[in-house]
Amino acid sequence: MARERRSTPSRYARVRFLEAGLTVLAEDGYGALKLAAVCTRAEATTGSFYHAFDNWAEFTSALVAYWREEKSRRPIAEARKVTDPRERLTELIRVGLSLPHDSESAIRIWAAQDPEVHAHQEEVDRERRDFIAETYREAMGDDTDAERFATVSMYLLVGYESGTLRSFDALDFGMRTFLALAIGRLDDDAAPGSGPSTPEN
Repeated sequence: MARERRSTPSRYARVRFLEAGLTVLAEDGYGALKLAAVCTRAEATTGSFYHAFDNWAEFTSALVAYWREEKSRRPIAEARKVTDPRERLTELIRVGLSLPHDSESAIRIWAAQDPEVHAHQEEVDRERRDFIAETYREAMGDDTDAERFATVSMYLLVGYESGTLRSFDALDFGMRTFLALAIGRLDDDAAPGSGPSTPEN
């Protein structure tokens, strides 16, 4: 049963619990996502929690929606402001490396057990992949290669977040090597004499 609120909670009041939830996920995993742990991380009382959220179900729905909006859609929107597609590809590496990987790893485990979270996770992966493909398409002018490069880029990210042999240095190396391969192909295509030959008379 929802609790009656005496006043509308501020955005700050809600965000501090949402950020605390992401911290619990990152540091202790999905199994530790409990009311007491979130309140401890937020340095707040359960009364403050129930002023910000009617119940735990509302909080968990808000948490995954907050993660999707602030940690995925917002970085994509910022990257979209980079007009040059090659520069945007470099920016996407920075975004990919700065994602809250530990929180996302826990969210992927959570998604395997919760249909609502699973739906958000699928949509986040699709949105990211589509934006990467869009950028590669602008840079390369080739739909097939753009789709391949975008899909493999997501394999790197998802594999890192879901794997047991995690190395941030290896993720960095993989992303930059993969981009260098794409840029090298672009440079080869743009090199003098790389275009279609004209028949001799």
